[in-house]
Amino acid sequence: MADEIHAQLDWHPDRDVIEVEQFEELGPCYQALRSMVPPLLRKWNVPAAEVLVDYTGGTKTMSAALVLAATELFDRFSYVGGGQREKNGLGVTVDGKERVLYQGNPWSALAVREVERASDLWAGCQFDAAAKVLRDTAQRVPQRLRFEAVAVVAEGMAARHRLDFRNAVRLLGSCARTLPAFFDGRDDAGLLPFSRRALEICGACSKDTAGPEFLQELLDNTLRTASQGRYEDAAARLYRAMEMQGQLWLAEATGGAFLNGRKAAGTPLPPALAGAAFCGPDAGGEVRLGLEQLFLALDRMGDPRAARVVEDLALEKKSRWRQATEKRNTSILAHGVNARGFEGFATMKQLASEFLGFDLGREGHPVPPMDCKWLEAATPGG
Repeated sequence: MADEIHAQLDWHPDRDVIEVEQFEELGPCYQALRSMVPPLLRKWNVPAAEVLVDYTGGTKTMSAALVLAATELFDRFSYVGGGQREKNGLGVTVDGKERVLYQGNPWSALAVREVERASDLWAGCQFDAAAKVLRDTAQRVPQRLRFEAVAVVAEGMAARHRLDFRNAVRLLGSCARTLPAFFDGRDDAGLLPFSRRALEICGACSKDTAGPEFLQELLDNTLRTASQGRYEDAAARLYRAMEMQGQLWLAEATGGAFLNGRKAAGTPLPPALAGAAFCGPDAGGEVRLGLEQLFLALDRMGDPRAARVVEDLALEKKSRWRQATEKRNTSILAHGVNARGFEGFATMKQLASEFLGFDLGREGHPVPPMDCKWLEAATPGG
């Protein structure tokens, strides 16, 4: 009847008709609209912001399919209702009693689906992807500035997760300046203390010399990376954490003569290490110690924290420490082609816990779930 209706109008607008064979089934109607409406917008050069979706008068299936498809694309809806209907209020609107209801897209106003998607991405440590969802959504919601501010937090967490601490400090520092205004003393669902603590951690990790804060963050990052199923990456982080622990202990034991595993320039070698073959200078005249050498040096200085590692290394081919580290050294991200799977990472994790006392059962500074309240309450201008 489309052509008949069109002919009866005083104004004859351009139009396209989407025909659906299975018009009583929700799936085919939705699929047809979802696939065909975007090309029609391009054909007529109509921006989505200028579209008004009217879902009056169709069959229940057609109207339902239209609303489902349109909520993903458009923000303005209309429905022709009325104060008086036939059949005791259950029939069609009485002529002359029509009333047009204009309304926004509830999905856009509340951004329920997008917030849930961003929360899922955040929980999976996919912080960059969560930030993109929030930024894209910000353009469609009343609380645009709030969404953009939380997107910056997610971007800061993405930098933190990839160990880019200087960028994390820059991003989280801007959050520390802008976020408080969005809450003004009201409940922030933990966002402000979390972002401040994240800034402190990243600030401590952006220094040139590693410290205990850096070590804890590296261990936390190891666990977060493993939770993503990236065991090869997690093993690389854990290996570095084991080495860093040895470096920190040696710096303490030598009174700062060694920093980050290197003897400081102009500093004499501690007497206990003099003559040790593994403490000889390299071709450039610098003394640099690798993973095993760090613990050998500690043992020579009488540090009991290295005893268990050195005792195990003395077992040579039966050494659990050496077996685990050699497997890591032949992994794809080291010097080989063998993937480090879950079992290999779990073995290395158990070894680090036993020999170095690492608490790898949970994160020392866990990242909380994204709370929907971070995005809900609007503020003036936000």
